Amino acid sequence: MEATRLTIQAKKYDGRPHYSWEGIVLEQTETFLIVANTPGRTLHHHQREAIYTYDNYSLEFYPLDADFTVGLDVELTGEATYYCNICLPPVLQGGIVSFIDLDLDLVYRNGAWTVVDEDEFLENQQLYQYPVELIERTRTSLLDLQQRIAEQQFPFDGFLDAFIPTVLQMNRGRNA
Repeated sequence: MEATRLTIQAKKYDGRPHYSWEGIVLEQTETFLIVANTPGRTLHHHQREAIYTYDNYSLEFYPLDADFTVGLDVELTGEATYYCNICLPPVLQGGIVSFIDLDLDLVYRNGAWTVVDEDEFLENQQLYQYPVELIERTRTSLLDLQQRIAEQQFPFDGFLDAFIPTVLQMNRGRNA
């Protein structure tokens, strides 16, 4: 059976493309998507007009009813680093899932969660003229995500860990 491929588009608040890449759908429900990538995937950075190639495995979670996404860079050992975008809820239309990136990110590396891109969030408030309600929603979404993680709520309850072995097996037959 052929794997279902999907295009992922991160956009800025004005709707302009920011990043785009393709992934392989592992699971799709009415409320979320789980997407995987293998080494050699490319990411198009539209603002820089550049294409980057990644040599890692990744697992991505797109809730269609929440203000975040979750990306895991997966090592061959099965260990993962997390990168969560604060965004407007992802939208699935046809073979494309897109979301409006609201700049703030929550990253798990070396045993600690850290908020990054605060400066970008402040800059883009001015550049894109974020309404006050959007700024408040973004801050609240970050706090909600931090609480979800602290309380080990879905999908931070081990749910995503079950997909890591599947992701690591995806490229094995092709490189032999």
